[in-house]
Amino acid sequence: MKSNLSTTKIAEIVKEIKERACLSYKPIGLSLIEKSGEIPKEARRPSERGQAWPICLAMNLVRTRGWTIALTVDDNFCILASAGLGFIELPEYLARGKVGSVHAKNEKIGIKLQNGLERHFFEPRSKLGIILTPATEPTFTPQGVVIYGNPSQIGKISKAITWYQGKPVPASAGGIGGCIVAAWAIIEDKKPRVIVPSSGEKILGHTEENDIFLVCPSEELPVILEGMKGTDYILPYPTAKFMMFEPIVPKNYPIALKTYKDWKGGVA
Repeated sequence: MKSNLSTTKIAEIVKEIKERACLSYKPIGLSLIEKSGEIPKEARRPSERGQAWPICLAMNLVRTRGWTIALTVDDNFCILASAGLGFIELPEYLARGKVGSVHAKNEKIGIKLQNGLERHFFEPRSKLGIILTPATEPTFTPQGVVIYGNPSQIGKISKAITWYQGKPVPASAGGIGGCIVAAWAIIEDKKPRVIVPSSGEKILGHTEENDIFLVCPSEELPVILEGMKGTDYILPYPTAKFMMFEPIVPKNYPIALKTYKDWKGGVA
């Protein structure tokens, strides 16, 4: 599936997706860059403030504040993410499961966990950085979009994807390096994926309790919108509540009309 979507067209589609899913936050446009000249002049840099931010924190700033943010290795707090996204080589002190072991029952399981993540790594030194922008008013044409929402909202968008691809959207949960998996899904796998935020994003990025997110390549956006329209008949959002029903109450609370009719011999 290929598309030559303009920045303006991406903004137009994302705005309608946001409206149809009743999203509270701005979806995020994401690209990995190879040269400093690709950094938008409007982009904010944590290093300019004498700080380093985790990418998950930067994404939360983009979706809530509407900033465009660029992070290279000097801006990115998380060295695991810098290695996974191809800014640098994975340092020796983090290699061979040393990160995974912190998240696992024992070293063997930790190595297995980290090896799984490293399959999503980009080639070391192949990328200079990551740029993030509100996809409703992007300052560049993003390679993909990150959409935060509650499970019902992301479920609505996932249903739209299932509608045209005929299979469930894959999901990642409970692991590490969600930003790495997100970028890999957009740029390498080129397929939508749902990610459930875990430890780092909750603690360092301050992602909310009920937030999950879906990522997709930009070229997927038109068919996602088509799928949202196509599934409105079976899954409208907000989901309609079953409002016209007759309640049931405990026998020791005989307020129901049926109890009265039984008492009166079938008449009211």
